[in-house]
Amino acid sequence: MNLPPTASNSATSLIIFATLLIALSPLVTRSQSSLFNIPNAEVLGKNERYVEIDFDSHFDKYRRGGFQSYGVVGVFGVGKRVEVGMNGYLLRDEDGVHPFQLQPNIKFKVYESETLGLSAAVGGIAYIPVSKRVGTDAFASLYAVARKEFRNKWTPVFTGGAYHLVGTGPDSGSKRGFLVGIEQPIHSRVNFIADWNSGKNDLGYAAAGIGLTLTKRSYLYSAYYFGNQGRGNNSLGIYYVRSF
Repeated sequence: MNLPPTASNSATSLIIFATLLIALSPLVTRSQSSLFNIPNAEVLGKNERYVEIDFDSHFDKYRRGGFQSYGVVGVFGVGKRVEVGMNGYLLRDEDGVHPFQLQPNIKFKVYESETLGLSAAVGGIAYIPVSKRVGTDAFASLYAVARKEFRNKWTPVFTGGAYHLVGTGPDSGSKRGFLVGIEQPIHSRVNFIADWNSGKNDLGYAAAGIGLTLTKRSYLYSAYYFGNQGRGNNSLGIYYVRSF
């Protein structure tokens, strides 16, 4: 649930990594299960599917930094502890429509204890432009996250971890940082969600918003994003989700 980042100076090994992720993700359309900015430590069950339509915008004139982002994303559970995903984004700003970007990803749950309310996962997501490649190369984010929940359903759920970027250039900002998030139920159908992807780079945002359960399998989310690199990166996001 975020804007499609861009970066430069990809490596051949990164493209091979991304190709493998695509090969592992047949018939799927959301990015890996997540809060807003950051992945969570959960994975979908085998053969479960999750589809999402995204819209993000910085509401201002293009000449003053306004932009819109449109995305269709999805995730698919391929085993008890593995999920794969694919999403695609278009970004429009003062320079016109940016390269269409695919984001194949994979996540492994490496630990789970219902008694302790703890789970942990590792994974990666690649960012690959598929058109107008000149000046917009691929890169990837590798991460590890842990999740802590409590027996009382009205207490907050905490997520924390770290990430490392692969394939970014020397002028692309921070290559690593922290991932922090909280989910707080405020009604049987409403959750408050906030998270932060630290670092001054294309992924560096804090977000806060609401998740609303519409039906047993459909959800509506909205969040406001605060860019780590200044107000010019702030935006509002709205997302519709359907699970299968």
